[in-house]
Amino acid sequence: MIGQWIGASVLLGRPVPVDAPYPHVCRMETTGRMTGHVRMERRDCAACAAAKAPAGGHR
Repeated sequence: MIGQWIGASVLLGRPVPVDAPYPHVCRMETTGRMTGHVRMERRDCAACAAAKAPAGGHR
């Protein structure tokens, strides 16, 4: 493992390596000192965005 997805690691409470597929974090909630209460929606989820993207990566 070379690195970690920081946001996903915080939300999931475990290390998420960058060499693994980005996990779904949609509909998850967290709280923070600076941000307060945050609910991740599908539009905030990198895994959902990657699933909707065309195979070539261009629109």
